[in-house]
Amino acid sequence: MTRALTLTLLLVGCEALGMGEPPPEPEAPPGPAGATCTGKNDCHSTQLCVEGRCRYSATAVSGEVLASSADALRESGDIDGALTTYEEAIAAFDGAEVPVPPEVLCGAALASLRLTGGENGRERAGRFSDLCFRGSLPGDPLRQEVLKALGRLRYDGLSLIAFDEEEPASRFFTEQASRPTVDAVEIGLDLPDEDKPGYDDLKELMQGEMGTRLIADCFIQDWELRHERTARAMLLLKTETRMRDMGTYDVYEGTTEVEQRGVDVDGFEPCVAVALTHLFEEQSSRSGRRSSWQLAFEVTAGL
Repeated sequence: MTRALTLTLLLVGCEALGMGEPPPEPEAPPGPAGATCTGKNDCHSTQLCVEGRCRYSATAVSGEVLASSADALRESGDIDGALTTYEEAIAAFDGAEVPVPPEVLCGAALASLRLTGGENGRERAGRFSDLCFRGSLPGDPLRQEVLKALGRLRYDGLSLIAFDEEEPASRFFTEQASRPTVDAVEIGLDLPDEDKPGYDDLKELMQGEMGTRLIADCFIQDWELRHERTARAMLLLKTETRMRDMGTYDVYEGTTEVEQRGVDVDGFEPCVAVALTHLFEEQSSRSGRRSSWQLAFEVTAGL
């Protein structure tokens, strides 16, 4: 009887002290918003399931309004205005002591990556990109755009391991600049719509793999001379067919050349003019009639 009473008292005492059941394990710290979900139980307690995605439950309406304005400015092409407004939006969320949504952080990163002309601009882009990576989940569409844009800066001395550090780095461009590769060059061809004999074939050649490869090679050569992130060529496309007597019939053989409109001896423009002329020479064309025409076009390239 005494043993049973003693055991009962011990159990009552343990329950009174909260020792009857093990304490609940603390909830894991919240990760960035954006994970897929089917209900509130799929998200952290600080997030809600909204349209299949976990979203932060706390927000700052002022930050939301500013972020929406920044998105509109970025889409309209006002990149300076967009970046300034994104910074104001992030400050509004921070001031309200609520998490900044990943789409705001990555939107700011995309805007900053359009303004990387100098060292300060590149470092700013590095900082905003780092914020995007820390505040979003892999696979997020905007994060993917940031990764692609950031990849074009890796030849400017970008330290990739800086993004994997526990704490944000103070600087991101600490490596020696290296030679860019063709895949990092973005080509722009401003070719007018014209109904001229043979023009469509020439246009297709310039826009094809070989034409863009030649333009990219010229940009890399120009980059090694000037280390500029963009280059532009104003060119003149000239074509003419000349009659060739074949005995029983006549054939008009076409000749095409690309002339530069500037006076530079070296650099992007003269290189592109020569490269495209050689490309067209390898693709001889014939016609059933005589024709002669020319038109101006523009080529741009950049990292």
